[in-house]
Amino acid sequence: MAAWLVATSFHKILNWQNLINIAHRFVSRTRSSDLAKLPLRCYKAVAFFAFYSCSPDFAMAIADPDRPPTSADLAICTVVFGHSTFLGRSLVSSLLSSGRWTARVADTLPPPSPGPIHPDLASYCHVDVTDPSSLRSAVAGAVAVFLVDPLPSFPSRPPVGDFPRLHELSVIAAKSLISACRQSGVRRLVYTGSADVVFDGENDVCDADESLPYPDAYEDAINELRMQVEVLVLSANGMDDLLTCALRPSIIFGPEDPYFVHFIVKEARSGIAKFVIGNGKNICDCTYIDNVVHANLSVESALSSSPASVAGKPFFITNDEPVELWEFISYILENLGYKRPTFHIPAKLVLLVISLLKRVGDKLNGGVSSHVLSAATVHTLSSSRTFDCSKAKNQFGYSSIVSFQKGLDLTVKSLPRLEDLGNSQETRSEADRMLGSGVVADILLWRDEKKTFALVVTLFVLFYWLFLSGKTFVASSARILMVVCLSLFIHGILPSQMFGFNLKKIPSSCFEVSESTMRCIFLTLASLWNQGILAMRLLAQGDDWSIFFKVRNLT
Repeated sequence: MAAWLVATSFHKILNWQNLINIAHRFVSRTRSSDLAKLPLRCYKAVAFFAFYSCSPDFAMAIADPDRPPTSADLAICTVVFGHSTFLGRSLVSSLLSSGRWTARVADTLPPPSPGPIHPDLASYCHVDVTDPSSLRSAVAGAVAVFLVDPLPSFPSRPPVGDFPRLHELSVIAAKSLISACRQSGVRRLVYTGSADVVFDGENDVCDADESLPYPDAYEDAINELRMQVEVLVLSANGMDDLLTCALRPSIIFGPEDPYFVHFIVKEARSGIAKFVIGNGKNICDCTYIDNVVHANLSVESALSSSPASVAGKPFFITNDEPVELWEFISYILENLGYKRPTFHIPAKLVLLVISLLKRVGDKLNGGVSSHVLSAATVHTLSSSRTFDCSKAKNQFGYSSIVSFQKGLDLTVKSLPRLEDLGNSQETRSEADRMLGSGVVADILLWRDEKKTFALVVTLFVLFYWLFLSGKTFVASSARILMVVCLSLFIHGILPSQMFGFNLKKIPSSCFEVSESTMRCIFLTLASLWNQGILAMRLLAQGDDWSIFFKVRNLT
């Protein structure tokens, strides 16, 4: 009876929730070999604690439903690049809403304003990602760290001159973070990169699983940087009891997406989105933002409960609903008020134009290319990339919590908040009002895509042939005339129908010139000739030519 009174008094006085947290952290951070060395009285104390924890009064004392959780009741995690990235912001919001975590947001940007959603559960650390000591303070005391890929997502591509900065934000930051985690005793590190680490930039990737190796070479340097970060993270698994894994989401999208949707709107404003690059049938896997966040939380839980199944391994994350990429783009364009792209351009032709534009930019800008699209972007928009996420389903129970169509509808509903990025077709621009509705306006304003594209290609070829080919103007003009004559000759001898296709022949009347037209042309030339001769005679009759030449010689 005395023992019961003592126990009752102690469990009313002490903060049992803190005892549970301390015991949980002690056991989670202690190796199994060290636990075996504990004396017998420690296990008796644990048994005594477990016995009295069954008391209803005790359960109410440690889990009061009326008392909201405080930072002392929750585990600490750190999200690196949790403010500057689209995924990072969503991940931090979900962590704070889960009721399990207090979050530290480590980023290179200044602190956000206004503050976090839960200011009592979140803190912000402005860090230098290249300095392990700076990151050490951000991860100290954390049991889990989430590293979010800070590089621009598909299909946005930064200038080539930004590569050193991107290398610093990705590879150097990963090395510093791994060092800080090992020194601070962090137990779990989850890296979220991209599925494009297995995409070489040219060949299609169809239903690939995690056994597919990295390509030997990358067309896109950003994907190569992601591969290097992933290798660093997975190689660190098991070092100083650190457990790591990597997630590979494919084409993340969602409300307020600053990458994919922003790219579509930008290209729509420039007129490029009127064209489909390739045949438009390429299939891609996309991933809604909430599903990527769900995968992060699930794999972190698996690292804690069953690390052998996930530690040191990569996992593809998708909505598991492959779609036609250009159908996806067209759906978003329609909801922005633009027309669906209907004019198909072969990818090889686009690559040829990009190559020529690059050469022109190199000559005109002193080696600084100013082309709109890169070859890597063209291949990304015209290639198929699908991935098998069965391994994630089997190893840590991943499943998409938001379907593709629902995620697309939620994204479309957020588009009115992106009005500063898009233009409505209902409002006419000043250029539209000034040019009117003639043929010139149709070509300049991309109303007739075929005519505009044909004119642009023709002008570019003429400009390159006459001025940038390295030949004289006369030689270039002669070659153009020769090509035109040869083309007309071949066109003239071709039959009106070939292989079941009707060829539109140019009628001979187009090359006929009437007698009255020729008479007007020759009369005009004769008049110009006579005016020139008359001007020369008037100049020759002057008496001051000798004085003029004397003054010219003196000067």
